[in-house]
Amino acid sequence: MPGKKFCPHCRTSHLTATDYDGEEVDICRQCGGVWFEKADLDSLVAAKCQRTDSGDYVADLGPSLDYSGRECPDCNHAMQIYHLLNDYHVAIDVCRGCDGAWVERGTVSKVVKSAAIKHAINDMNQSTNWKTWVFEALLRMPVEYNVKARITPWVTIALVIINSLIFISYGFDFEMANEVYANFAIAPATVQSGNGLWTFITATFLHGSMLHLAGNMYFLWLTGDNLEDALGHGRFLALYLVCGVLAGAVSVLANLDSTIPSVGASGAIAGLFGMYLLWFPKASMTFMFVVWQKKLAVMWYFAIWLGLNFLGMSLGEGGVDYWAHIGGFAVGLAIGATLRKWVWTRNPLLQHLAGPEVQVKR
Repeated sequence: MPGKKFCPHCRTSHLTATDYDGEEVDICRQCGGVWFEKADLDSLVAAKCQRTDSGDYVADLGPSLDYSGRECPDCNHAMQIYHLLNDYHVAIDVCRGCDGAWVERGTVSKVVKSAAIKHAINDMNQSTNWKTWVFEALLRMPVEYNVKARITPWVTIALVIINSLIFISYGFDFEMANEVYANFAIAPATVQSGNGLWTFITATFLHGSMLHLAGNMYFLWLTGDNLEDALGHGRFLALYLVCGVLAGAVSVLANLDSTIPSVGASGAIAGLFGMYLLWFPKASMTFMFVVWQKKLAVMWYFAIWLGLNFLGMSLGEGGVDYWAHIGGFAVGLAIGATLRKWVWTRNPLLQHLAGPEVQVKR
C-alpha cells in the first residue's frame, strides 16, 4: 500500500517493510509486532506445512472474541480479535476489510505454522471408535494420538526387524535359548566380577518369549517414530542404546549377587517413555478400564504404567525386571529434561503443540 503505515499497537511508530522467509511483511521496530497482508500470510502458511499446497488462514480462524481497539494499517478499519484456530487459543488481530493480520511479537511463528498446527491438533483430537476398541480389547495395547512424524523412522524400523530376527534365530530352540542367555544376557553377579560387560548392549536385543518381544516392539514403534523425527536418526539410536545400558546398570545395582539373567529392550524403551512424556506432553494414549476405552494424557498413562511396576515389585512378582523399567524411565526423564530446549528449538512445532493454548479433546 502507498504511504507510510502506522503500527496498530504503538500508533505513532511507522512500520518498516522487511523480508520474512521470502515474503514482504511490515514490522514495527519499536514493539516487534508484524503486519501480514492476507496473500503473504497465506503463502507462508502453505510453505510451512507439508500437508497442504495452499493456505487460507481466514478459513481456519476460530471464533471472533471482540473488537481489539486497533485500526488496520492498510485500510483503517477497526480490527477484531480472533483465536488463531478453534482448538488453538492464540489471539491475533484481523481486519475483516482486507483480511490482513496484526501479530504480536513472539506469536509470529505460531501464526505462520497455523496449518501445520491445525493438522497436528486434528490428529491428536481424533476420537476413539469401535476399531480402536476392538484393537485394544483383543491385544491389550494402547492406541496413540499424536502429531505424525515427518520422516520415515528408519532406525526404529531397523530395531524392530533386528530384534525380531534375533529372537527367531534362537527363540524356538530351548537349548540354543539357554546358550544365548548364558552368554549374552545380563547376570548381575557376572558383571560384578568384571566379566560380560558387553551384555549391557546384547541383552537389549534379546527377549524371553514371543509375547515379550511383541509388546516391546509395539511400544518401540509407538514412541520411536516421533522421537526419531525429533532427534534425527543417529542421535535417536545413540540415546536408545544409552537408555538400555543405564537401565541395565540400575538393574544390576538393585540385584547385586543375583545369577538370574535379565533380557529385553524394556529398559531402553522405558527411557523412550521419559523423553516422549517431556517432549510430547499433549499426546494421548488409550487405556482400557475393563471394557471402557478412555484417552489419557501421556502423563497419566505413564503414571499408571509406573505405578503398576512399583506394585508388581512390591508383590514380589517374578519374571519382570522392574528395576530396569524404573531405571530406564528415570534416565529418559533426565535426558528429556536436559535436551528439551534443544529439541524444541530444532522443532518449533513441538514447542507450540506443548503450550497451554492447545485444546486437547480426550
